[in-house]
This record gives sequence, structure tokens and C-alpha cells, in this order.
Amino acid sequence: MKLNPDYSVFDGNMFVQLRALLADVALPENKPMLDLSIGEPQLPVSSILTDGVQSYNNGWQFYPKANGTPRFRATIGDYIARRWPAAAGLVDVDRAIAPVTGTREPLFMLGNLVQGTKPDPVALVTNPFYHAWRAGGLASGSEIVFMNSDAGHNFLPDLDAISVEIYTRTTIMYLCSPTNPHGYVMDIDYLKKALGLARRYDFLLVLDECYADIWRGSPPTGLLEAAAALVPDSGDDDPLHNMVILNSLSKRSGAAGIRAGFMAGDSSVIELYLKLIGNGGSLVPTPLLEVASDLYADEAHVAKIRAHYDHSFALAEQHLGITAPPGGFFLWLPVEDDIEFVKRLMAEQAVKAIPGSYMGVETAAGNPGRGYVRLALVHEHAVIDQALARIATLYQAK
Repeated sequence: MKLNPDYSVFDGNMFVQLRALLADVALPENKPMLDLSIGEPQLPVSSILTDGVQSYNNGWQFYPKANGTPRFRATIGDYIARRWPAAAGLVDVDRAIAPVTGTREPLFMLGNLVQGTKPDPVALVTNPFYHAWRAGGLASGSEIVFMNSDAGHNFLPDLDAISVEIYTRTTIMYLCSPTNPHGYVMDIDYLKKALGLARRYDFLLVLDECYADIWRGSPPTGLLEAAAALVPDSGDDDPLHNMVILNSLSKRSGAAGIRAGFMAGDSSVIELYLKLIGNGGSLVPTPLLEVASDLYADEAHVAKIRAHYDHSFALAEQHLGITAPPGGFFLWLPVEDDIEFVKRLMAEQAVKAIPGSYMGVETAAGNPGRGYVRLALVHEHAVIDQALARIATLYQAK
């Protein structure tokens, strides 16, 4: 039986490549393996979650609704007003917010919403990339054009390097801030420019903001704030047209297992998305939306998580002499040969990491992930301290 050949690209998933790379690597004796390859928070979750799962025991017998509950939507409206004050009141909680099962599925599903909207379509995907962005590009039925994000442009895609011809064909663009894997942040001017391009060339701008609450120093600007700044020039009844943001509790609350978050943005996109998932998508169970509402309403547990990551990066600065990125929990470590470094790191120090080149693809300008290693600083400090000390023995000798 023939199956979709486009999905053969998933055979090159970075974790599949990593397993193949390390399959024959023998671990050193007397060193437990420390895994920094996966961005999966390892800290105990807040009691808000554990207590809430016990408390909200009604509703399991009912099918959840695609648009969630009034309480959840109102809570997200309050969260937006706290997190991005300039956008307070900008988002219609009944028309411009949808609950999502984490960010991965909606990032993919959004591609379906723009399928068939332009001839010879293009999906613009940041490179290196989170695999769901590429999957969304495939779902859109578009040619994927990768936008390299490298040190020469502060690890952000160079929006000026994309031709008018490509923008004209574009149906969807995937950006992320703070960026994965670099942890860099898009400022208000960059976001306004990206949104302006989406409106000028009529494509959907998708900003993955799953790391929006994991920052050092000051909170990153969000796309909703850029939309608020452009309201006088929006030229539409919907101040959020041509854009959506995605956020989840996986990073904000270190609760990847709850699979809950939200999408906010263009009301026509939200409306069609709700129809799509109502017919063939995953819905967040109502009791879990109650727990999610409690988590989005509380900032104290998030502040503790941020403080934990602050210290993790302080340890990285101490061991490796690096400068901590302004956001996220990944360390994008420059090395001479990322694949060889990862193999040696496993063989000599029993530390597992991801070669940056496995996170990107080769383009005419090269693979922007080459020469970097991604380290997920998601463990307790004792584990992070030990892992960084081991890494330093190789990094300082590179």
C-alpha cells in the first residue's frame, strides 16, 4: 500500500539520528549517564497541579468542548493582561482564544488551515527547527523554505533576506521567541516587522511562545504587544488578523504531561481551528482545563521555576565561561565539530546531548546548527552541576 511520501522526512528526526550515532558508543565505567538531550522538565510539579487533579473529579464522563470553558478563556485573558500589559483588552476571550493540547499538535494542525489558499505555496520555517514547525509546513501542502537563524543575525531569521516572490507565495510562517534552541528573544521592532509582512503578503504568522515565561532579566516582548502597537494601522476589524500565538504549561509550569495550553489570535483562524479539531482533533478534558486555569492564574510557582533555571545557567557560566541566553532552558554551546563532540561526550563522560546539525537542515547557506551542541538544563542542580563539570573537561580542551 502506498503512503504519503512527504512523511519520509520524519525518518531523519533528530532523536532517530542521535540513537544511530550513539548506538555503538560504549559508556565509561563508574559514571552514570546524564541525559541533557531532551527538553523535558525534570523538577517536581506544583501542588496546584497535583491537588487540582484530585479536586476536579467531576466531568470525566462528559465529552470536552473544543472551545473549552468560560473560566479557562477568562483566565487566559487575565494571564495575557498580566504577561503582556500592552495587549490588555486586545483579545476577545470568546472569539480569539482556544485551548490546545500542548503546542505540538496545533503547530501541525495550523498548516491544514492554509492548505490550498495560494498557487505554488510556500511555508517559511525557522532553521534549526522544532519538528512540529516542519510538520505544519508539510500539512499546508507547501514547499518548505527554511529561514536560517545564526549568530550573524542574533540567532533570528533574517526577514530581509527573503524575496518578494517567496513572500507572495507564502501561506504560513513559523517563528519562535524565545528561540529554540538558542534562547534569544525577538524585540518589538522585529515582531512588528514580521506581522507587517504577514499582513502585506496575506499569510498566517505563527509565533511559538512556549518559552515566554522562562526568561532571565526582563520578560520577552510578545507578538500580542506588537499587534497592539500596530492597531492604528491594522486596517481590519480584528486587531489580531493574520497571526496566532501558542503557549503551554509544559515549560511555564514544568508540566509537559498535562498537555494543556492555549492559542490566541486571528478570530477567523480560531474559528476554523475549533471546527477542525471538533471534527478530528484532540480536545483537553474539562477537569484538566480546570487545573490549567489554576496554573495560569498563579505566578508564584512560575517564579520559582525561573529562579531554578537562573541558577542552572549560573552554573553553566561558572563551568563553561559562557553567557546565559535571555530566555528558555537550552544552552546552545559552540564547538568545532558538533557530531564528534557529542560522541566523545558520551564515550568519555557519559553525558548525552544533541548535535546542532541534527536540529537543522542543509541549505544553500549551510546548516546553521553545525558547530553547536544543544544542552537541556532541565534537571535538579546537583545533576546539572555534575553534567557541566564533565562537559567542561572536553569543552575547555576543544
